[in-house]
Amino acid sequence: MKKIAMCIAAAICALSIQAKETPLSLAFGLADSADNLGINLEITSPSFARDFLVLRIESQLDLLSAYRNDPDLSWEQFSTHRLGVAGTGGWNSDTARLYGEFGALAVLPPEKLTDDAAQFGIYGLFGFEFFIDSDSASAPMLSYYLEAGTNSIFDEAERIPGSPDYYSGFTVKTGLRWYP
Repeated sequence: MKKIAMCIAAAICALSIQAKETPLSLAFGLADSADNLGINLEITSPSFARDFLVLRIESQLDLLSAYRNDPDLSWEQFSTHRLGVAGTGGWNSDTARLYGEFGALAVLPPEKLTDDAAQFGIYGLFGFEFFIDSDSASAPMLSYYLEAGTNSIFDEAERIPGSPDYYSGFTVKTGLRWYP
């Protein structure tokens, strides 16, 4: 067991040494969160902890598309907000990077779903970031990202029969991230 722990610790140290410094970034993306369509904006802090970690704040406008067959609920708007920590295992090549992220989730649901003004939960995901090569070293970096993970809110939609978890489940996001 000690050998396994030492190998894991050595791998994490090697990957964090290999990581490049990452500046502040801004992103725009599209999401499918538990069958609900979303449009999101995010801000990511510069890297810290030996260029291994970043803080990410995200706000998303969601459309309740999971209940398309119910005319009273379909396409109701609500917002979700995330605050998380992402860690990267370094650069896989000069233009690609893999990362993991987890954090807190706040949902401001529509009144048709619940009496709660806000509902809270957690999320976790992994992502791939593909950097678009620039001819100029002074030009800002741009990347295309793909993320997959899960959301879990601690409350339900008690105004819908069966009180479903309307925002817990699989999430996929894609978009562009800009490093000014």
